[in-house]
Amino acid sequence: MSFEIFFTSKLPENRKKSLAIIKYSRSISHDSGILSTGLQEYNGNEIFEVWNTDENVFYENINDFDIYKSENYLFGSRIIDMNKSYEDNKIKIINAYNNLFEITKKEKMEIVKIWHFIPELLSKYDNDKTNYSLLCESREVVYNSHFNDFNFPAATAIGIKGKKILIYFFAGRFSKYKAIENKRQVSSYLYPQEIFKEKPMFSRAVSFDNLGSGVRKIFISGTASIKGYKSMHSLDLKEQLNEALKNYGTFINLNNNSSNISRIYITNIKDEDKLWIQQKLEKVFGIDQFIVVKGDICRKELIIEVEGVSDEKHKI
Repeated sequence: MSFEIFFTSKLPENRKKSLAIIKYSRSISHDSGILSTGLQEYNGNEIFEVWNTDENVFYENINDFDIYKSENYLFGSRIIDMNKSYEDNKIKIINAYNNLFEITKKEKMEIVKIWHFIPELLSKYDNDKTNYSLLCESREVVYNSHFNDFNFPAATAIGIKGKKILIYFFAGRFSKYKAIENKRQVSSYLYPQEIFKEKPMFSRAVSFDNLGSGVRKIFISGTASIKGYKSMHSLDLKEQLNEALKNYGTFINLNNNSSNISRIYITNIKDEDKLWIQQKLEKVFGIDQFIVVKGDICRKELIIEVEGVSDEKHKI
């Protein structure tokens, strides 16, 4: 029982063991087994993110989720058309989350991480709330009925263009499962209301043992330039990247870590910064072990976020 995630410019010829094939482009779609995220790679390259397992994978549609499932793993995605109404969109997200939990409960699997790609993340409705508020409120309604503690799944939420929300998640059967917080940061669900009126309910990371593989994996939530609960280095791309990497580095040691795969979301890169960013990321992560995509972050003063997955044997 094992899986790997890697970036490639070529589609795999044999997809019988692919839990997910994710494409980076401006549109959101699920077509011929390929999930397009609405996020574009900064250099305009066509890149695929492939999730392969050593188990045979089967497809079915359950509760409007496209599900790719093997004996011990599950990857599910759903695309939601947004309405103009805040309350209508809230109902849609709550229903999607309830269906997500219903699916994993039936399969007797633990949810490791949930990703959210949401149009105009910080645009405001008539009630002065944003689409990030919408996600947080909707998730809290569902989590209050599923969790008695703070062992929430890891999460990433990024702003995109368009009129569709993409939600996808990874779950599995594990011998050990642990939600982890970051010693440099206040837990998101304990933020004071001056930061967010709504609670961003997620764990900073989740680790688990693969049954029978002897390898412990860790999925790291999107981490930005935040220390404690305060944003650091407002709109300063280079300093924010350094701060985000400090947060990321609390979970794993990146030195010679060939198991780590990361995504870096950046709101905007100036032409004069592109070479520095590329060289910096290659030095930290290694060539072909990361992708830089354009996306908006949950605070207007923040312009970069890092997330990823690694073997936990590299933990500090």
